[in-house]
Amino acid sequence: MIWTVVRVGLLRMWHGRTEILLTFVVPIAFFTIFAFIFDEQIGLGRSPKVDLALVDEDGSNLSRRLLAALAEEEMLRVYAPDGASGSTHVFETVDPARDLVLSGGLSLAVVVPEGWAASFTGSDDAAVSIELLADSSDPVATQVVTALIERLSGRILAERARRHIEAVLSLSGKPEAASAVARFTEPVAVEVVDILAADKANPVVSMYAAGIAVMFLLFGAVGNAGSLLEEEENQTMERLMCSQLGMTRLLAGKWLLLWLVGVVQVTVMFLWAQLAFGVDFLGHLPGFAAVTAVTAGAAASFALVLATLCRSRTQLNAVAVILILSMSALGGSMVPRYVMSETMQRFGKVTFNAWALDGYTKVFWRDLPVRELVPELAVLLGATVILFGAARLLARRWESV
Repeated sequence: MIWTVVRVGLLRMWHGRTEILLTFVVPIAFFTIFAFIFDEQIGLGRSPKVDLALVDEDGSNLSRRLLAALAEEEMLRVYAPDGASGSTHVFETVDPARDLVLSGGLSLAVVVPEGWAASFTGSDDAAVSIELLADSSDPVATQVVTALIERLSGRILAERARRHIEAVLSLSGKPEAASAVARFTEPVAVEVVDILAADKANPVVSMYAAGIAVMFLLFGAVGNAGSLLEEEENQTMERLMCSQLGMTRLLAGKWLLLWLVGVVQVTVMFLWAQLAFGVDFLGHLPGFAAVTAVTAGAAASFALVLATLCRSRTQLNAVAVILILSMSALGGSMVPRYVMSETMQRFGKVTFNAWALDGYTKVFWRDLPVRELVPELAVLLGATVILFGAARLLARRWESV
């Protein structure tokens, strides 16, 4: 009898293809996605390059050698303005580089301040620090560049120190000469200046809130859109088609409902983030409203497409789990996109999770005005219209019943 129970269960699973999908296919699919994200050797490209600007306020031979060595590193991509020559572009002042980091164009700016090289031979107690103007939304970039600066500068200063040893040994034991050589053997000081999050309250929490909100916005929209399938099963759909409502108006009403619920859902998430964690939600209300409106619209249209595509609530739930979790993993809701290879980041752009999170990043992290959100708003609005049109085409099967 025990084996009979087992046999019946296996037969039920075999005929319920959704269970096979969730049991065997979904784990393999997610293993593959995360392997592509975290395994640099899998063929989709190594860790993404760090985009940065170089600033030389010192103008010394030592600073030029250090910045030239940084520009040759394969892990770094040095900013060059349009029309610049093939040589490495180095800013002479910090303001242009700071503006690029603030606007989100670059992750970092390496600044060699005036007097840096002279501080190694001077009599001051400490050498002048190299500054990293950082966008701390990408902490990996800061760590990578800091390690490279310490390694390259250590190598350059070691060469410089060897050339001074003979001169120091020929002196009559002057302590200032010995101190100068010792300064060349000390690690170079690197000061990280967080120019974006310094005056914000819990800025990282706002990014977590955005990622979680977008993922559960999709789940909530799909769950509510499943009412279409329930109406088909209990023959409510047939009665609606016999009325003057029509399929287009029915889908429009469903879309409006999903949009309203989605907007409220995301708003409640960020209100809680402000009350519990001090996120400045009300201070970013215009940008938040714009991004949330188009994100909820895209999620509503996406949910309608799945509901009109699937034949039952069970099938809808299975398909939704696979697609939403995959989109969330690729789009940055589950894994920060800065840890992905450049190829994986490009793949993530096919999901509107990535576009929504980029919009929220501009609003809460970079404090950019609404006009700077045009690319994200345009993509999400376009996805809303296209997906709603697809849902309307798929819904024709109900009209022919």
